[in-house]
Amino acid sequence: MLISLLCMFWVWGGDPVKSSEPEPYHSSTGRFSHEQLQAYAKQYQTPLYVYDGDLIQKKYRTLAGGYSAQFDQLKILYAVKANTNMAIISLLKKEGAGAECISGGELQTALKLGFRGEDILFTSSAKTREELVLAINNGIVINLDSFGDIDHVKKIAAELKKKARVSVRINPDVDPHTHRFISTGHKFSKFGVLLEEDQVMDAYKQIKASEWVEIWGLHSHIGSQILEAQPFEQNAGVLLKFIKRLKDELGIQLKFVDLGGGIGIPYHDGQDPLEPAALAKKVAEVLKPGFEMLGYTPEIWLEPGRYLVADSGILLASVISVKDTPYTDFVNVNTGFNHLVRPILYEAYHRIRVLGRSEDVRLFDVAGNICETGDILGHDRLLPTPKDGDTIAILDTGAYGFSMASAYNSFDLPAEILVRGDKVDLIRERTNLEDLFRHQKLPADLKP
Repeated sequence: MLISLLCMFWVWGGDPVKSSEPEPYHSSTGRFSHEQLQAYAKQYQTPLYVYDGDLIQKKYRTLAGGYSAQFDQLKILYAVKANTNMAIISLLKKEGAGAECISGGELQTALKLGFRGEDILFTSSAKTREELVLAINNGIVINLDSFGDIDHVKKIAAELKKKARVSVRINPDVDPHTHRFISTGHKFSKFGVLLEEDQVMDAYKQIKASEWVEIWGLHSHIGSQILEAQPFEQNAGVLLKFIKRLKDELGIQLKFVDLGGGIGIPYHDGQDPLEPAALAKKVAEVLKPGFEMLGYTPEIWLEPGRYLVADSGILLASVISVKDTPYTDFVNVNTGFNHLVRPILYEAYHRIRVLGRSEDVRLFDVAGNICETGDILGHDRLLPTPKDGDTIAILDTGAYGFSMASAYNSFDLPAEILVRGDKVDLIRERTNLEDLFRHQKLPADLKP
């Protein structure tokens, strides 16, 4: 059903998105040479996700350094959904990150890797009883998204006779100037408790009245892939006003205020990044004078995902054939939206390189191997003409790549490797037919 809806969405949008002026072809693949990537493709086969662990560490340190220069108390929680590989999560934990989790599976992963409860934030908008029991029993901070959430937590905490640590996610109604599918802070989104009609104040009043629920913080998250400071500044102003009301009207002093994630990366050649140090300074100019007037300073929490891991990842695929038609020339490859759904889901742009080629540059559509018209990984790309068996590299796939992959069309899921310096580790094996069949049950009367 999901795949059908995705394809209908693509068809209803009219003709495929065509670039009026395709970007000039660049051969750069970051710190990896074409030869290195070709060697990885040969050793581990394709499709293959390659992650630059050194870059992930550098991005974490850049973000932490930028915000630490402005705020004495800071906690960075990695948004696990961006890339759920345990090696990536462990690498960030080693750097000092906590974990922002969406599901019981992500919570269990964080606990398995040794994260403390107070360093885990559970932010799902639809939490099951089992997930809440797990969170409360392990001292995990629960980010409440609705009055239903509040009722459930109060009831379960009382049954367990354990204090639940909570924050409330507010909906600040801030436009993040990003794709509508990843814009989460406007008043029509499914996330958060609205400021309108004092709903958030009512939420905190209900929580404060419960003996089994302990208020820790205030949370917001306005969206993803944001490349300008203004939405973050606006959100900080909204939060500051409400923090003041909590203290003045309810006597609540927060342990933390969570500014969310959302810092984007440049997906195009020549696109300017949003530098964390400059962003932190802008946000601090809003928050710090307000905190001085409040008389206390809550800890600043951030929950980046894409910023930390997206540009570390490269998806390698093999060229199956080149197909020339009077209308469009195609490069057919052995991966598709089953392994990288962002182009069809978000109309996302990823830079594509043909490894080891530089000649005969012309326009191509890079077509995936999924049986759907919309399975185009790149429209109107100026690329060197590849040969059958060549390797292509799809850049900036470290976030929402493998973590959103599926077994659609019964293809294997890719392997993943992590590169740190000269060290290369296989961090996920490729799936096979046994994995595809493992959990299926064939009734006796339907067996061959």
